[in-house]
Amino acid sequence: MTAKLNWTKEAFSREVVITSEGQTVGGMKGRFFERDVEATLFDTHIKFDVTGFIFHSVNIHDLTTNEIIGTITLHFGKRAELDLTNGDKYTWKRHNILMRDWDMIREGETDAEDREVVNYHLTRNFFSAHGDISIDADVPQANVVVLTGLFIRNYFQRRRRAARSAAV
Repeated sequence: MTAKLNWTKEAFSREVVITSEGQTVGGMKGRFFERDVEATLFDTHIKFDVTGFIFHSVNIHDLTTNEIIGTITLHFGKRAELDLTNGDKYTWKRHNILMRDWDMIREGETDAEDREVVNYHLTRNFFSAHGDISIDADVPQANVVVLTGLFIRNYFQRRRRAARSAAV
């Protein structure tokens, strides 16, 4: 079974709103001069704690238990991996350079066992970005995986904009 969500990010905003059937069910919010981001989805409330200067890594904190539940490793070339403390591993994969489509892929023991578990699609991008999220219902900690996929995409988008403005 597949669950569907929608997300919206207004122009010049550091906030993403996540909805299901028109009702707000979560979101992400970062402060202007901070790299850290707080996110919620249903009953999950987490914080993405970005560390490092040139090479960033991200600890994911569960704000209800105040424990680290995972880490994100960010690579040059727009690649990232999510390692959860329960042992599950996911790879973030974009489909094209414009980042209109991207996935979270659950890693199996072999490449043949890898499975796309969350798919994101940017449906509109003018003054605000709107998109759809399709989630495989059998994903453990699905809320964390969904939020991580959005966080990584927004992280790479911010880095791209910063590089563009520095080049001018």
